Amino acid sequence: MRIEDKWFISSVLIGMCATMLLTLAPIWQLVIIPGIISGFLNKSMKRSILSGTLGVSLSWMIYILSGLVSRNVYLILDQFGALIFGEGFGWLLLLIIIILSAIFGALGGGIGNALLSLKNLYFERRPTNNTEVKLKK
Repeated sequence: MRIEDKWFISSVLIGMCATMLLTLAPIWQLVIIPGIISGFLNKSMKRSILSGTLGVSLSWMIYILSGLVSRNVYLILDQFGALIFGEGFGWLLLLIIIILSAIFGALGGGIGNALLSLKNLYFERRPTNNTEVKLKK
């Protein structure tokens, strides 16, 4: 297995774990942070966006599935969907939740990869101590 594939799989798992931890917080918008972490661990933009999307989406799907089984969340979503769209649209709200998780994960992955590129560019242009000593002589 290539090293890039190992980093990709580990970034998806780290993103999933970080998303599960931040899901416990009452501020759901913090879900962009695991995407940034996942994106920072990959070198290519494509893998960063994919790892952020997979990490956040899979984590939210697991969370929704556990809510459907243990707390009967679909009934609540169906009632809320009936207020907005009409009777029997709880599945649409589930779909919107999954799409929003994919969007936030992709956005976080892209931001994380951009931060990695910015870090690499900064340290590439920054002179080291050895070059400063050579320039003074």
